[in-house]
Amino acid sequence: MENKTGTPQRPADSRFKSHSVPSGDSGRDTQQAVKQRGTSVVVRRSDGTPQTGDQSREKPSVPDRSKFVRHESGQQPREGKIQSQTVVQKPERTPQPKPEPVIVDSPDIDGVNDNKAKKFYFQKFAEISTLRRMLMLVFGLLFVWCIAPAFFHIRGIGVFASSAVMLCIFLTAMFWHLIDRNWTLKKAAVVVLATVIFSACVAVFGIVSGIMLKASLMAVPSGSGNYTVVVLGCKAHGDQPSWMLSDRLEKAYSVLSENPNVNCVVTGGKGDDEQYTEGYVMKKYLVEKGISPDRIYVEELSQSTQENLLYTRTLIKLNGLSENIVIVTDRFHELRARIWAEKSGFKNIYSACCETRSYLVTGYWFREMFGLARLYVFGF
Repeated sequence: MENKTGTPQRPADSRFKSHSVPSGDSGRDTQQAVKQRGTSVVVRRSDGTPQTGDQSREKPSVPDRSKFVRHESGQQPREGKIQSQTVVQKPERTPQPKPEPVIVDSPDIDGVNDNKAKKFYFQKFAEISTLRRMLMLVFGLLFVWCIAPAFFHIRGIGVFASSAVMLCIFLTAMFWHLIDRNWTLKKAAVVVLATVIFSACVAVFGIVSGIMLKASLMAVPSGSGNYTVVVLGCKAHGDQPSWMLSDRLEKAYSVLSENPNVNCVVTGGKGDDEQYTEGYVMKKYLVEKGISPDRIYVEELSQSTQENLLYTRTLIKLNGLSENIVIVTDRFHELRARIWAEKSGFKNIYSACCETRSYLVTGYWFREMFGLARLYVFGF
């Protein structure tokens, strides 16, 4: 249908309601507010009454946001409809607490959780490492070796000191799992200090032992027969020499037998637990072996190595014997005897050492260390 101006006119439709809008000044009485709510347009009259207009007249373009909106129902809306949207924020992550440090014990006691709470407990043999087993075996045998002379009435500081050292190392290896458990700075300091002290003692022991061995190798020059044999005393049982003293006398007998013109001085007084003087027992032994008593001079007043050499010096001078001496004693004792011989005034000093019995070496070697320390520190 066309109007008079030739413009085609929209046919009437029941879905739309036509509204006559006054022209001219009457338009100012009508205030049109267009607000977008979904797809409808609202027109307000001058009296404030709202009226819905034609959807196709002022329809804005609305994008399909169904792909970008998360809905409360959790379902995808149908195309063409926009449902109410809910802004979903991701929950903030709460910081997880850091795990507590776990104190792991030595591999030797892994799996023995029941024993970890105990202050003191023994490990099973299978739980002990190979190194600790070896240390326990070696120093356990050494402990038995060092303490054995005590069962044969040979007791002294050397026997008990050497036994104590071996026992300490054995127990340290045996109970290392208790030291290693819950390792702290204090424990580490104690272990380091003990290790340093032990290493220093081992170093000193090795150096002094080397000097002792060197002193024992000062043998008599070949072809020299102008000297006096000096046999240092040792413990006697009744009128019989002890094992160590008999070894010294056997060495003296060998030297005197090879050199018939050499004289001998046996030196040693009577101890509190001895029935006869050591000098008397020694001369008796050599005479019974076949040495002429005229070749043997006895010194029976001394009570120490220092007195042995000091009184022997006087005896040699009184009897006009050679002042070149050959000291007969054990190898470990030779260094201290040589020091006292020099202090007594002897110039030419040689050695004729006997070998100490194997089960007595450790105890007497340790005892000699204390004797040398006392000599250098206190002078006696």
